[in-house]
Amino acid sequence: MFYNDPVKMEGSERTVELSAEACQQRCQVVEDCAHFTFWPDGGCLLTSEESSVKAAPYKYSATVSGPKYCGVPPADDDDDDVDTASSEAQQGESTWGAGESAVKEVVPPGINGTSCSKYPACVAVGISDGDCCPNADAVKLGCCEGFPKAVEEVKIAAGAECSRFPACVSLNISGACCPTPDGINLGCCESV
Repeated sequence: MFYNDPVKMEGSERTVELSAEACQQRCQVVEDCAHFTFWPDGGCLLTSEESSVKAAPYKYSATVSGPKYCGVPPADDDDDDVDTASSEAQQGESTWGAGESAVKEVVPPGINGTSCSKYPACVAVGISDGDCCPNADAVKLGCCEGFPKAVEEVKIAAGAECSRFPACVSLNISGACCPTPDGINLGCCESV
């Protein structure tokens, strides 16, 4: 899952962090930050209440996103908001941004309803019981978006194989090197 529309908070920039926890801590020190998204490459994006949660593409399934604070945030000058959010959470109601404005996240059902069994991609990965689109936590699982797009097979031009160049072989590079599918000759192509 990741936060989108907009994908980053106005006035903030993408940074590189060592972990999702570090990205969340960055969100905690930025005044209007409500959520964070930590991408597999270490990219950290902060978002405000304007953004909404969305399923990340299959190739980014290791993406981690979440609220500014997990659980009840530390007490500040405005204790009334924290008390309200705590009592709502204790009543079992699903809230996002608890302690900040306790706004309920309303996620509309998917095109086939909410039941996992109505989505072939969910059934294909063994999820057929209960609700997925969204689930009880108001989160749409990635399988609600259908099957991931097939990865195109890269065709290697004759003579471009990395295995024909000893320097490329010694670097354990495989596929097309000289040139790559993008037309770039790697540095290991120079020695024959």
